Amino acid sequence: MLILTAFAITSGTLFNFVCVDCDKKVQNASNWEAYSPADERFQVQFPADPEEKAEEIAVANKTLQYQEYKAEAKDTEYKVSYIDFPGIWKMVGSKKLLTKSFDALLDQEDGVEEVLHSELTNHHGNPSLNYHFKQAGKEVKGRLVIVGNTLYRLVVSYPKAVAEKIDSESFLNSFQAMG
Repeated sequence: MLILTAFAITSGTLFNFVCVDCDKKVQNASNWEAYSPADERFQVQFPADPEEKAEEIAVANKTLQYQEYKAEAKDTEYKVSYIDFPGIWKMVGSKKLLTKSFDALLDQEDGVEEVLHSELTNHHGNPSLNYHFKQAGKEVKGRLVIVGNTLYRLVVSYPKAVAEKIDSESFLNSFQAMG
């Protein structure tokens, strides 16, 4: 009987460890397949084939093409989107372009409760801005990256309850512009 009890406890502990580990692996971008759109503008690790969406948006009296790629896994949304801005906008400077883009993003998003973090940095040698905010019961971690005349937005959005299980940095860091 003592052997069966020890086996049950050991098996249960091992099973819980394996399941927790498996859950983290499901949320870890390093286990996913690389994805690149047909135009090969970028490559990123998605948990599944993303849905594509294209539309025109008005920005500063200009109409720009907006492209978005989105995949979901376990109540978590992973997204890459981009717009190509007119070359003259680059004269504004990357820091100002990133901070103004982040301010515009916050104005556009519904239900932003609190900005937890925003920081100018670089992503694989390109100017970027990392951010983290609370929005309508979720947490959103993201990165804006400027590559040439393209502004990319990388986003991971998840319920607050699973924040400890999300490896958002692996997804964000897996992004590479291809040219």
